Amino acid sequence: MMRVLIEAPILTRSGYGEHAKLVYQSLKSNSSLDIFINPLGWGTCTWDLPSEEILHCINKYRIYNGQCQQANKKEEYSLQIHVGIPSEFTKKAPYSVCITAGIETDRVSPEWLIKTNQGIDKLIVPSNHAKSGFVNTRYEIINKTNNTKTELGCACPVDVIPYPVKRFSENKLDIDFETEFNFLSIAMYGPRKNIETSIKCFVEEFRDNDNVGLVLKTSMSRSSIIDRNSTKIQVERYVESLGEKKCKIYLIHGNMTESEIHSLYTHPKIKAYYTTTHGEGYGLPIFEAAYSGLPVIATDWSGHLDFLKANHKGKEKKLFSKINFDLKEVQASAVWDGLITKDSRWAYPKEKSIKSQLSSVFKNHGMYKSWAKSLQNNINDNYTI
Repeated sequence: MMRVLIEAPILTRSGYGEHAKLVYQSLKSNSSLDIFINPLGWGTCTWDLPSEEILHCINKYRIYNGQCQQANKKEEYSLQIHVGIPSEFTKKAPYSVCITAGIETDRVSPEWLIKTNQGIDKLIVPSNHAKSGFVNTRYEIINKTNNTKTELGCACPVDVIPYPVKRFSENKLDIDFETEFNFLSIAMYGPRKNIETSIKCFVEEFRDNDNVGLVLKTSMSRSSIIDRNSTKIQVERYVESLGEKKCKIYLIHGNMTESEIHSLYTHPKIKAYYTTTHGEGYGLPIFEAAYSGLPVIATDWSGHLDFLKANHKGKEKKLFSKINFDLKEVQASAVWDGLITKDSRWAYPKEKSIKSQLSSVFKNHGMYKSWAKSLQNNINDNYTI
């Protein structure tokens, strides 16, 4: 039997947590695999209780790890699967796969490329944008001893395997909105998701319309009461700074099941998904909205472009409301050592285009709903588990 180590933030409420569960589900039916799981953390994300089968694999790993430490010997695995960022990878098997969302900018850091030269045998990413970040990034390395130059690039193959569509039983939320036409945005309240720009452009476009709303499912980092209060204060202060308005903004915070999240995408008063993101390695909430048949307004750049196009009336077309952008260096506040380099770039959505697309979807919703239906059919046909 082949011994397989999965190292992943499988218990966290995060994109990588979702990715890790998909990896485990894809492997568990293979009876020739003996699976061990090392549950990693991911930032400050909340942790979930594991299923019985995942808990069994975690306990098996802890027992085996403890035995090896007591005997002062190395753990032995045939295959290692690391789900997360490459810079956190350490080789622990003859063959090692790193499954990563890649990076939301136009290039990866040198630390990531170094790891592809230090034991990663294959990279698996969810989008062509993420793949491009690895295969097209190069750094010049200068040996100061002899003044020679070499080029650092990706040293392993990179495969694209997107997320699959998930099926949910109906679990309708006991929630209603005063406004009949609402845009939905699901994102962490941080620099990359660009939520304040989303709020600003929404308010400025619909300031005098009391029947339009923006539904924000967001948090600063966790799903705690403390975080809820912090998030509420942050949103309220920003909204108040924009002046008087008649349009509505709703804040949703806290843990929700996948079927409850799905019920937001299919809520009769939520008419479109809306994001002014700077960049996505994939864009899981955008994907979920699209395969739920919800029209999408999004920045016309990065990972989500893979699944937001389909054949429509005989032609392949981007079937979403496209926000124009400028590609510029990331903000200083977004630079992150070993992750986002200061010379990397991402998209800056143009406010004029954001407002134009909001207005267009509001006024021509029937057309965008038709696009969304074509897109939904394409995704359901081609993104099966």
